[in-house]
Amino acid sequence: MIIDCHQCSSCYFEDKIPSSRIDPAMISPAQSRKTFENVLLAFVCIELYDSREEIEEAVAEFDSIMRMIGKRPIVLCPNVHLSIDKAPEKQAVYLISELENTLVLRGFDVYLLSFGYHKQYGMECNGNVGSVLGRRFLGSPEKQFLRLLTRLGICPPDSMPFDMPDWAKMLTQRQLKVLGNRRETYTFAKNMLQEQLDATGNGELWTCMLFEGERQPVDDYLSALYEVIEDYPDVRVHRALNLSVHGFSNAARHLFRRYPDAIETGRLRIYNSHVSDIEFLLTRTSVLLAFPQIPRKAGSHAGEISFGIYCRDVDFSHNIIQWYSTFLVDPRFGWICTEAELNTAINELEEEMFQEKRE
Repeated sequence: MIIDCHQCSSCYFEDKIPSSRIDPAMISPAQSRKTFENVLLAFVCIELYDSREEIEEAVAEFDSIMRMIGKRPIVLCPNVHLSIDKAPEKQAVYLISELENTLVLRGFDVYLLSFGYHKQYGMECNGNVGSVLGRRFLGSPEKQFLRLLTRLGICPPDSMPFDMPDWAKMLTQRQLKVLGNRRETYTFAKNMLQEQLDATGNGELWTCMLFEGERQPVDDYLSALYEVIEDYPDVRVHRALNLSVHGFSNAARHLFRRYPDAIETGRLRIYNSHVSDIEFLLTRTSVLLAFPQIPRKAGSHAGEISFGIYCRDVDFSHNIIQWYSTFLVDPRFGWICTEAELNTAINELEEEMFQEKRE
């Protein structure tokens, strides 16, 4: 669940037209123009796998916000556009209603706006401390692991944790840590790289488009990755990129031209990947999975990292290594050893995309 809060001295909302992308049965009755003063306006997006657990977390957070800014009425405005993992409409309508009812039971004055309309609105924020607050409630690590399975196409979007395959349920028994923001995710990534540099013996590092397209601190990450390739001959780097995306195919060509010796000896191995919305870093002892905040469009990069999943566990890492070759690497091309093979793969992928657009 994502909640984007604004402390408003005044705001108004007016329903314009119902959305054509929503089941008409889920669209609530139209509301006339409503004006509010001195309220906490909260845009709410219900995500896949949200349940009563996230409702309770959100209510506790509203209570904390009110202690900071002073108690005032809450205006709840449904907004499905805050997440690429939005819940089905029926689930969203039900949980937003549950959020409203729970807040009322806890003593808050609540106004729930209509669901399913394009709205005209305006708001005037106070501009003081706490005037704009964003919160995301991720639920249990198991739910986040399920979100990964959904992204990889292993589980359908309407799955719940108990629907996961038995082998996946075993993996969730590991100590998964949900990382709630970009800075924390980067810190774990840099620590994992440093551990790899400090390791002895034949180390291996698996990456999948990790933090490509970020501004800062992407340079720190990439410079550390280059350091592994250039200065640590005992570390083998497996790098999967979505070669159907122009920016990533150019990045792969750059690696072939910058590190021909590393590629020839197999210390740097390039693969194609169908995955376009998971950032991935893996060593033999720890795993980091990160998700972009904004969905990628064709040919574009990720936005800021919104959250990650981290696990330091040898057995867990061993299983994920199998995933890397099974789900993140395109088996049709496999390990791409020469630039000629790279160009062939890129040309095939570009032709497929061209044919799909024609159809």
